[in-house]
Amino acid sequence: MDEKKGLVRELGLPECVTITAGAVIGVGLFTVGSSQVGAMGSSVIIASVIAFLMVLWPAAIYGELGATLPLSGGTYSFAKRAINWPVAIFCSWHYTIAQIGIAGGEALAFASYFTYLLNALGAGFVIDSRILGSALMILFTIINYRGIKFSGRWQNGFMFFFWAASFVWMIMVMKNLDFSNFAPIFSGIPTEFTALAKCIVMVWWCFAGFETCVGMGAEVKFPQITLPRALTLSPFIVFAVNALFQFFLVGLTPLAGQHLLETADAPFVEGMTQAGIVGFPFILLCLGITFGGDFSSMVPCTAGAARYMYIMAVDGCFPKVFAKVHPKFRSPYVSVIVVGVVGILLISTGSIVIISAMCAFSQMLCYIIGYLSYLLLYKKEPDLHRPWHAPAGKFGAVVSIILYAALSILAIDWTAIWWNIGLSVICILYILIFVRNRPIPEEAIDEELLALKTKDPSPEEKAKLDAQYKRWRIIAYIFFAVAVVLFIFGSTLS
Repeated sequence: MDEKKGLVRELGLPECVTITAGAVIGVGLFTVGSSQVGAMGSSVIIASVIAFLMVLWPAAIYGELGATLPLSGGTYSFAKRAINWPVAIFCSWHYTIAQIGIAGGEALAFASYFTYLLNALGAGFVIDSRILGSALMILFTIINYRGIKFSGRWQNGFMFFFWAASFVWMIMVMKNLDFSNFAPIFSGIPTEFTALAKCIVMVWWCFAGFETCVGMGAEVKFPQITLPRALTLSPFIVFAVNALFQFFLVGLTPLAGQHLLETADAPFVEGMTQAGIVGFPFILLCLGITFGGDFSSMVPCTAGAARYMYIMAVDGCFPKVFAKVHPKFRSPYVSVIVVGVVGILLISTGSIVIISAMCAFSQMLCYIIGYLSYLLLYKKEPDLHRPWHAPAGKFGAVVSIILYAALSILAIDWTAIWWNIGLSVICILYILIFVRNRPIPEEAIDEELLALKTKDPSPEEKAKLDAQYKRWRIIAYIFFAVAVVLFIFGSTLS
């Protein structure tokens, strides 16, 4: 294995945090996630807290797995080592399609909000959402084609633009908040348990993808330190962003019209329209969502899916052409291009709802396999060097398996589950016909061993990493606390 021909470690803590946060702040928050305000009103914060708790332990578990096995492919690589190769391939197919689906959903969400932006600017024409979405998919295929360092810089830019635009927008519309729009915090919880489960899953989808940077483990600098820190910070950041936007959506949308948010293509546009907010605040929100929130989700979703395809090709269970690495940009460029093509095909359906339901189930399935891999890895390789340990990780993995399995069953969307079943059947047939009797190539084993040889930071580098982590941690915890206090305050005044 030639080290100069493989992937390179370029991602630090800021990139890992923005990749993880960006992967989940976008289509979930501004479409299916925020539409749950229409179903639950102020009680949406309960669903958000449950969703946050559902990812807090799993994020720590994935932080430990990423620190222990900093490889491309994330759950695929963990399952391959802990369970078996066929299960890993099955998981990888579902995860890859889910990530591409999320990217497609982001592109469609971008098209929806971009159309509203054009209308606000007085443009006298409408562009088909599938054309806009496909154009965006092509753009991010090009960005990821140029390598992880290049895309990481763009990711930081998109994410910080989103945070800045969001902060300014919140300041501008604060005067329009009406606390009579809030109801007692438990009043909007659906009486049917399955209905509540579906609401929780749709809000949870705003957090799904919390482990995205782990799938790029072979490209993270000092992964034994960086990945656990990024994974334990990100749930707090994602919750803060979700809860703050939910707070403003509830506070701006008249109570009598909140139910309309449940079926709105762009809930925030619907809420601001009902509140009579026009002009620059409206334009700024659309700019922040389209060029910040949606863009920041496109980079990790396309990059993450490409890494799964790349590592499967290295292992010989995908055509070898998918393992090609660009000689200049050091990206798995063939896999990146294929992700773009598949994304455009999903965009052609024009349905965010079907895509989100299908992706949510596939992601739940992959996470369950990930938690099972965590447990079996302890049994199979108890002496494996683990640089960082998740608090009560084994117990947390068992709880997470039970919780995710139960929620997956309760929240099944029958309009989308047949797509998941079809994908599963195709994957199983592929394994039986093409992979069953094929050994993993020696070159793939060499590449994995090389990726596991991580160096420790120097004392100076470690001091910088610690200071950087401290800053991120303080900011994350402050915004988390502010979001919780605001919702409690709003419900108290209702």
